Amino acid sequence: MADETRLMGNSIEELLVAIAEGVREAQAALDQGPSVDGNGLPLATYHLPYLDFTIKVEMTTKTDSGGRPIAMLMAAPKGSTSSAAQSSVSGRLIAVPPGEGLPLPRLSVATGGNIGGFASIAVTVTNSAGETLANQPIELNIDTEASTTLSLARGAPAFARGSGTRLDAAVLTTGADGVATTRLRIDSKQNARQVVVITATLGTASARGVILMEEVG
Repeated sequence: MADETRLMGNSIEELLVAIAEGVREAQAALDQGPSVDGNGLPLATYHLPYLDFTIKVEMTTKTDSGGRPIAMLMAAPKGSTSSAAQSSVSGRLIAVPPGEGLPLPRLSVATGGNIGGFASIAVTVTNSAGETLANQPIELNIDTEASTTLSLARGAPAFARGSGTRLDAAVLTTGADGVATTRLRIDSKQNARQVVVITATLGTASARGVILMEEVG
């Protein structure tokens, strides 16, 4: 009986591991979704809170003449005897939130207007606990696809970056206040009705800011 119990226990353990792996993979797939839409607005994110389950198992084992247990799917030696065991297991599997349950980083991008061919960019990094994060590396990029989408919506031609339109710095580090700043240089020949979308990234967290090309001062 002890051998049968051990066999059933091992089988249930393998089944629980398979279910847990399925929950983990499902949450990982949800975590891969974009955090912002094409206009830089935040999108809803989803988290699997838990999975309740009940497993009912009936295992039939066979023992050979020496009393050794043999799995049901195996052909039993001649002269073996049969026995059955039943078990029911209920429980709850909880998916670990993104970031292993720790506060997640959050970014926000503030931009200024085109003043004398320069537009200011300020990236603020906090976390979901409301704390500011210092010494964080921020990567900035010009999102050509999003810039084109917004430029066309304003009646401007598809966005094409002029040779003089570039970031002063593409990699920033936040200060003690959780803020990092730089500027966007704007080519004087850039279409004034166009829009530039700046994407800031820290790990899997990202945010976008929008800069209008028309000069305001």
